[in-house]
Amino acid sequence: MDRWGLELVRVGAVAPALIRRLRDDLAVCLAHPVWVADFELAPADAFSRDRRQYSAVTILNMLQDPPLTMPHRRVGVTDVDLFLPVFAHVLGSAQLQGQVGVASFHRLRPEFLDDRPNPQVLRLRILKEVLHELGHTFGLVHCQVPWCAMSASLLPEHVDLKDPSFCESCCGRLDVPRDGILSFFLKGDQP
Repeated sequence: MDRWGLELVRVGAVAPALIRRLRDDLAVCLAHPVWVADFELAPADAFSRDRRQYSAVTILNMLQDPPLTMPHRRVGVTDVDLFLPVFAHVLGSAQLQGQVGVASFHRLRPEFLDDRPNPQVLRLRILKEVLHELGHTFGLVHCQVPWCAMSASLLPEHVDLKDPSFCESCCGRLDVPRDGILSFFLKGDQP
């Protein structure tokens, strides 16, 4: 597999500090280059008045411009509530075997379910969701290993059950180290 990298794009009102920390966490977990794009996207064109949510498909299309060279991937990170036509909401979406994905932390915030804000919980949840969408861009489908980042997640509680890592089979498909989770938790500023 060619050496790939991941570009993160802010979509909407995403704090620069959040995206930088996410970049650093992903670089540790993936052992591949991760950088933040020098542009941002405004999600207004993706807003559906009928649903009062943002179309994940529209945002995915927006993320394709400017074109990204292969084998690199791009994942948008947003705070808006996403939907796909057949789902009431999604935590993210990606082109299967494509180059782009999007992950939303709108519903991943503990306060979305009336819990107290918890930056550490949010940090791990968005990390796992970005890993999940990235996996789809490499052609990975939902994994049956419950702790794998590629297992299905409909709710934040499902995300909490996963590790910020891939199972051995999924690691092999992405050419990432299985010990990425160990490296993540051993680094100095744990979540």
